Amino acid sequence: MKLSRRRWMMALAAFAAIDSHAAEPFTRLNVVLLQPSAVLEARTSVDAMADYIRAIERAASDAVAAAASRQSTGGFVVVAVRPGGQSKAWLDFDTLLDLDVRKRLRDAVQGVPAMTVREGPVVFALKVALWGGKESRRSVPTPPEWKQAGASGPAREVGELVESIWDSAP
Repeated sequence: MKLSRRRWMMALAAFAAIDSHAAEPFTRLNVVLLQPSAVLEARTSVDAMADYIRAIERAASDAVAAAASRQSTGGFVVVAVRPGGQSKAWLDFDTLLDLDVRKRLRDAVQGVPAMTVREGPVVFALKVALWGGKESRRSVPTPPEWKQAGASGPAREVGELVESIWDSAP
């Protein structure tokens, strides 16, 4: 069964309601699909992705809560998963994120066992707020590492971009 982009979004949004407590360490505001629904459907399932996102949210919340800084900000956690259980995370926040929080958050997300994917990478972002931060006005992320890679040539599909910088990512 083919799912449209809108149906993917609705299915992912339906798995968990947002609980907006001002003092929560980590709040997911939205899931941003960075690839067409046909690509996502060929590479993973909605259920696998929803379970993976839930696990990321738990790990990220614990990591942010354990940090000494209580920085209030909004932005994106960008995640890519390749076949073979490999994952990477990039952070793109509206304000400069405390280095300890940045390291804890990225390590926590990358420490979550990856969902099963096939045929190529699956790339998505979580639009989030830390400690009651304001929602980013941006609709899509542009992590600094992606900007650097994109500046070196013509625009690429997000999966190709991720593959090109995979080994240089922390």
